Amino acid sequence: MYHGKNPTALTSQRMLLDSLNELLKTKDFKDITISELCCHSGVSRQTFYSLFGSKENILLYQLEQANVTKPAPENKSAITLAQTCENYGRYVVSNYEQLSMLVENDLSEVLRVMIYSAMSSCTQSFVGLDEEEWEYAALFMSAGMCSMTERYIRCHKTPDTDELIRLSQKIMSGDIFKR
Repeated sequence: MYHGKNPTALTSQRMLLDSLNELLKTKDFKDITISELCCHSGVSRQTFYSLFGSKENILLYQLEQANVTKPAPENKSAITLAQTCENYGRYVVSNYEQLSMLVENDLSEVLRVMIYSAMSSCTQSFVGLDEEEWEYAALFMSAGMCSMTERYIRCHKTPDTDELIRLSQKIMSGDIFKR
């Protein structure tokens, strides 16, 4: 997926994203072809493949554009559990429409990849783990947050940031287990 600063490429990315969102109003994701997407956006197939490579990457791009789950550049080394839960709750609520579309189209894997990517930038957040254990922890947490998001979207038509923060913090703190 393209991450450069070329204004023409960035405009083409935006046009493809806007077209996908328009087409999703009338069709399921799986039924939208790349040809249809390119025709609707006015972007060539070659440009599409050089910018995204797949339709799923357009969705990932959309989520990355709104990503508030990563720590600020000056604090990339560590993020606390409380900050993680706050970022998670705000992210889900502010991107509820896009996330609902992912869930409705059985594309939660895109969300899991995005959450894992955000966690990967916080290598010092997990304590007492070697490199391999850290990888398992990041995979476990991203899968859990993805599943929690799916369930929340399916059960709540009106999202509540405070509820998501409270729920995620309660679960991730480990306080739900018998000691």
